Amino acid sequence: MKLLKIKIFQETACYLKPFAFKVGETYPLVPFSTIKGMLHAVLHAKEYIPMKISIQGQYESIFIDYQKKYMYKKREVPALLITSGLKESVEFDKNLVTTMPMYQHLLFNVEHVIHVEAEEAILEQLHHNLHHLDTTLSLGRWEDLVRIDEVEFTEISKGKVNATRFTQYIPIEQKEDYELGLNNPFYRLPRKYEIVRGRREWDYIETMLIPKGTEIEDEKTVFDDEGLPIFLLEG
Repeated sequence: MKLLKIKIFQETACYLKPFAFKVGETYPLVPFSTIKGMLHAVLHAKEYIPMKISIQGQYESIFIDYQKKYMYKKREVPALLITSGLKESVEFDKNLVTTMPMYQHLLFNVEHVIHVEAEEAILEQLHHNLHHLDTTLSLGRWEDLVRIDEVEFTEISKGKVNATRFTQYIPIEQKEDYELGLNNPFYRLPRKYEIVRGRREWDYIETMLIPKGTEIEDEKTVFDDEGLPIFLLEG
């Protein structure tokens, strides 16, 4: 099987957890929907493209920023769009919108290795477009720019005994294959959404995070040509 391997770097990144209200918490690795959104943007896609993705990576450190957040006071709100280029003092209805300072978690010096499985034509188009970008890419926040370090096709093989070189998401159904203790975090990662009555309704994929250095001895696990284990999340 041939997969597309993408290595990316970000100086800073925040992959905001959707239900983090008091503090802007970030996932430790890019979540499923965020990387798929970037790949769809690269493809200039007009509709959802099924693909399976393996996500692994690491960051140097985490730090905290202090930001001003705008929040609605009411459940029913009008459409409001704020874009770059507007004056700093934005006028808003104080009966509708309030502000508060909030701590924002940011990852520093973030690396990811992404493996993508899809139809061959989709992989070929991704490979071409990533080598001929017509704009900058961001991942997470708009200001968290992406540097593409490597884009190449890789062949996979089975049966190697190896250890993870990065922190990695694995499908929840494979958690019994590894004796990892009780402290490994579980995540319900957003996968895709549908518009229902004008609102986004998400579905989720359940994963577990395994740390760098986890021994991989399961004969069913596949590896790329660098010996990196691949755990594809269904898309």
